[in-house]
This record gives sequence, structure tokens and C-alpha cells, in this order.
Amino acid sequence: MLGPTLQKRWDWRAAGNFICGGTGSGLLVVAALLSVLGLHTTGYALLASAFVATGLGLVWLEIGRPLRSMNVFRNPATSWMTREGMVAMLLLPLGILTFFTGSTSLLILSAIPAALFLYAQARILHMAKGIPAWRTNAINPLILTTGLTEGMGVLLMLVGLVQGDVAALFSGYGWIIALSLVFLRGVAWLNYRYSLSDNAPEQTLQVLERANIVITLLGIATPIVLLFLGKTYAVYQLPLAGAAGFFMVLCGWFCKYQIIIYAAYYQGFAINHTPARGGGKPGPGLKPGWRLPQ
Repeated sequence: MLGPTLQKRWDWRAAGNFICGGTGSGLLVVAALLSVLGLHTTGYALLASAFVATGLGLVWLEIGRPLRSMNVFRNPATSWMTREGMVAMLLLPLGILTFFTGSTSLLILSAIPAALFLYAQARILHMAKGIPAWRTNAINPLILTTGLTEGMGVLLMLVGLVQGDVAALFSGYGWIIALSLVFLRGVAWLNYRYSLSDNAPEQTLQVLERANIVITLLGIATPIVLLFLGKTYAVYQLPLAGAAGFFMVLCGWFCKYQIIIYAAYYQGFAINHTPARGGGKPGPGLKPGWRLPQ
């Protein structure tokens, strides 16, 4: 078949790694940032580690021969999957140790491998050169910002329930960080769609166009409105923060699932020009399944 075909090698378990791993590493980075601003957030380190471990466990389940999973560590010089696994070996024990010691210093230290883990996930997708929806440079800021936004969303859902810090979050810079992350993810999403507007198969663009409605309304506009309402109406801060966090997480997961599972079409085949017949002139190029530039 000449036209683009949907990749079938990565299923929901692979998507689950990017979903859980991005949320967990983003949560650890955001928790460290908020701890610097005075909030007590070391309790989230264990949950963050659990998210990352769950994502890696899903990838392990996807492997046809799980006992060969240790081979992932063999190519640190060339493989971002290897780098992801190696960084995770630092992230997980640091996160667990942070939870049991309650050390802010350890939390800040664990944010370093968490940030590297999130970056490695972005680069894994970016290096898949045969899939236009993944290989664009715009995938990197999108994966980074949505992971951080999801982590902030988890924290917003739990902050009032775990330690009653929701008022401190809205009175300090916490809500501004949340608002900024939602905005930055929105910019990254728009940039991602723009980068593919004339550079992806028609099926990929159709998937992204359908997803855009959900992501724009529920993942960008709704959390922004809820966060401003939380800042304005102190008595409703707990439910408003929880609702904002829910949509921040839900739409981040939805975005990554759409990109990894439904929008991941191979580029297919193309010719620069149709060959001439006899003494005629060559015709225009042919790229089956792609939208013509506007």
C-alpha cells in the first residue's frame, strides 16, 4: 500500500508509559518547585514514583519476551529508551526515600532525574522519523509542558485533601504556576498542530482536528476559568482546584493517547514527479494520503 498506514507496534501499554511516566515525573518536578516556594510537598514523591513505575511496568508487559527487558540498558550512547530507563533507576529510589524522610533537599534532588526522564520521553517520540506526528520538533515542548501540567493537576486534586494547603497554594505563587503551565501547554499544542498543518498525512490531521475541540475547551479554557474562580472565591477553592486539576490531567492523557495511538500514521511513499511518457514532460509529484498545501 502506497498511502500512510497506522502504526500497530505500540498499543495502549506504550501510551500508558508516556501517560503515567509523564504525569509522575511532572508531579515530582512541580512538587520540588512548590517546596522551594514554601509548600510542604514531599508527600507527593511516593505517588510520583508510583506513576513512573506503573508506566515502566506497562512497557514491560508489552515486551514479547519480558526476561529480555534488561537489554534496554545496553545502548546509552544512541537510545533514548536506554536513557529513560537509566534515569528511572535514579528517580524511583530518590522519590521513595524522599517520601519516607520528608526531606525537601532530597525532593529537589529527585526533580533532576524526573526532568531528565520527561525529556527522554519527548525524545523517544521525536526520534521516530517514519511517523510525522511524532518526528516534528514541536513534539518536544508539547510532551514536556503536558507532563508538567498533568503533574500540577494531580497536585491540585490532592493538595486540599492531603494536607489542607489549598489556601496557601492560591495565596502564594502556586496558582500562578498552574495557570502558566496550562497556558504554556496550550501554546505548545497550537504550535504542534501548526507544525503538522502541511506536513502530515490527511488521517493524522483529521485525528488532531477532532482532538483539538476537547483539548482547547476542556484542557485549556476550562482550567483557566476554574483557577481564576478559585482565586476569586476563597470558600470554593477546594472543589475548584480539584476540578481544574482533573481537567488538566484528563486532557493531557487524552492528548497523548490520541497522538500515540490514533494519529501515528507512517508517512507512506511519494515520488517527486510522475515520469514522462515518450517525449512528453514529467507530471507533478504524487504523495498519496497527504493533504495538498493550501
